Amino acid sequence: MLIRYSEWKKPTDADYAFQLRSAGSGQAGGFSPAIPGTGLRSDIRDIAREVLVDGEAERFERKVQRWQGPEDVVGDAGEKPYEGQQLTFEESPWRDALTLRDIDSVLRGNVLVMRGRTGQADYVLRDHHMLDVALYHYRTTSELPRSLFHADRHSDWCKDSFLEARVPPQAATWWKLFEGLKRPEDSAPVLTEEAIFFTTAKAEPTSTMTGRDVGFSTLVPWFVDTSALHWRQVLERPEVLQSDWVSLDLDYFQPAPQLRLSGGLIRDARFHGMMERARVRVFVLSPQFTNGGDKVDPWEVQGSVHSSLRLLNLLRQLPGNVRRVP
Repeated sequence: MLIRYSEWKKPTDADYAFQLRSAGSGQAGGFSPAIPGTGLRSDIRDIAREVLVDGEAERFERKVQRWQGPEDVVGDAGEKPYEGQQLTFEESPWRDALTLRDIDSVLRGNVLVMRGRTGQADYVLRDHHMLDVALYHYRTTSELPRSLFHADRHSDWCKDSFLEARVPPQAATWWKLFEGLKRPEDSAPVLTEEAIFFTTAKAEPTSTMTGRDVGFSTLVPWFVDTSALHWRQVLERPEVLQSDWVSLDLDYFQPAPQLRLSGGLIRDARFHGMMERARVRVFVLSPQFTNGGDKVDPWEVQGSVHSSLRLLNLLRQLPGNVRRVP
């Protein structure tokens, strides 16, 4: 049977469309936004059931895959504490400097959430599960993003055909799947592809990097000018500087060859302004990729955890830490 073009729906308007409930106790079928108490942990699967309309959360779990964590063996007992999925969000007091204990918690699949006095929220993740962040932030504040600045070495955006062929990993395809997350008032996308601003760069492999170059880790949507992806070019666009969400993957700055490509972003005053104004800032460890390489085998933490911690603390304290940039 032939389907007319006017009847055809993109996957994000069909199989990968997920409808949000209205926020507000006065709304029929809605929910009351509330920030959990400090130290409390929430399971994102429970959050999804609260903010998506009936049945959508179960379909979300079936249709979208979450990554497993690194398979590092720790201690004499041979335990693998990091290999579970990233499922919990924990409200934590605002701290300028996190610790190795905090990093260990994140590696175990626990997202740390810190809120500043102005309402700015920092999310520290292991894996880039941005739809989960959007669901949690909506549940706690009723806020949704208007636009998003995204810096990442692994910008492996997907096409419609990828969604139609398999269960997509959220960490690798969230910028496409955001179009399927629908606002409650008019079922419009929470974010269109055009509202996500990419900057990506990949250093040439060196002998000290792990992994191998698979050749497609810096894909972006078809309409993005691939000759204008350097951060300097991206920040020249006025609409980018107004992004209310900022997403930073630490593998964009690690290891040293990556920092030589991307470190100038940390010094740029326009970026400092974005970091100060953003309502939501997302910091992703991507521990499997922080020492280079696109496919790491075995699936373990790469690079230095201490280095990741220093970089994370530096980024969260900008612009005050700009003089400490290597």
